[in-house]
Amino acid sequence: MSTNPVSRARLIGSAAIVIATLAAVAAALLSIGPSGLTWAAIIGGIAISYAIFTFVISLRHPDAADAAWDEQNSHAYRNSIIFGFWSVMTVFLIFLALSLTNRMDPAMAFYWLGPVLGAVPSAYYLVAILRGHAE
Repeated sequence: MSTNPVSRARLIGSAAIVIATLAAVAAALLSIGPSGLTWAAIIGGIAISYAIFTFVISLRHPDAADAAWDEQNSHAYRNSIIFGFWSVMTVFLIFLALSLTNRMDPAMAFYWLGPVLGAVPSAYYLVAILRGHAE
């Protein structure tokens, strides 16, 4: 694990988003825990806190922020966003087909796009960090 505080903040934030999303999906599938709107607020709060925390750390350590966004990290981050975009597009088309054939409620399909949109790029970036492709 990196000693760079900005890289650590990104690692912790990505892990928190992935863990919260997996917990929300598991709770929904098992019909336990709070309602879907509560999970949406929890995951949204974690994402906003992650952004604010990373911003504050970057302001406190400007030299570390430059090092944390070197070419390798920028490449891994960009790839995570691209992978997340295409994942959402693929899941959207699957959910659209399920909605058009009346196998899934359109509101439910829209609701489940949220975890895909939030967790897939974070999970991809987290794997890149753990594999050593990013810091």
